[in-house]
Amino acid sequence: MTRERAGAYRRLLKTWVDGLTVNHPHTLNHAKRPNIHVAFHIYDFLLSFGPIISWWCFPFERVIGYLQRIHTTNRVGGELEATLTNSFLRGAALRRWLCRPDCPEVIKQFKAIFDRVFTRRSEACDTDTFAHDGEHAYYKLNGVTYSRASTHLGNSLILYYPSTSATSPVPGSIEKIVSLGSAVSFVVRPQEPLSPTLQDPFLRYSPYFPAKMYSSKMQHKAYTISPTVVLSHCARFQCSNDRAVIVNLARS
Repeated sequence: MTRERAGAYRRLLKTWVDGLTVNHPHTLNHAKRPNIHVAFHIYDFLLSFGPIISWWCFPFERVIGYLQRIHTTNRVGGELEATLTNSFLRGAALRRWLCRPDCPEVIKQFKAIFDRVFTRRSEACDTDTFAHDGEHAYYKLNGVTYSRASTHLGNSLILYYPSTSATSPVPGSIEKIVSLGSAVSFVVRPQEPLSPTLQDPFLRYSPYFPAKMYSSKMQHKAYTISPTVVLSHCARFQCSNDRAVIVNLARS
């Protein structure tokens, strides 16, 4: 985060606020709310605390989701909270000890078993290698899970470099994940580019907001690529019958 980026956020937010009643006249009849005022203060938080991902509340909401799914059998009185807290602290202390350089080698050998026991199945599943050749539903590389579109559409949406000389990634959807020996490849169908006659409204936000407008259709031809040319996942939102928004989800 830089002062320039924070300033761009505040400037673009003001542009949106100034045009709100013009583009959406019905908002003139709405009661004034503090949301917009608070949104302008995000500028101060960006300068003080850095990127929003460093201080947003999604991790805490995720923990709340875990707690809501725990069967309590209607017991109250703090026993459950104490059990959860003690278990969390013991697990964290053990993980920290396993990462210490002076941890005995014999203990390190049991780390894989420990991860299987105390990690959720979706996180522990490692499909970097396959027991047989052919098509697969999932593939996990460097801690990131990819899937074919028929299995999980969200995990199939990627940004990748179409060639070794390409400098800009293109969006696509994984249709097949195929392995042959130790080699793994993705069969990807690219997103159709936006028609030259249509305007991309997200160009005004570049490079601060990594979104770009594309056609809502996919190209007719699919291509086989290596997982190593994949930059990251992407998000796709179809905003009309002929247009879709692609958001870059790369962490760097």
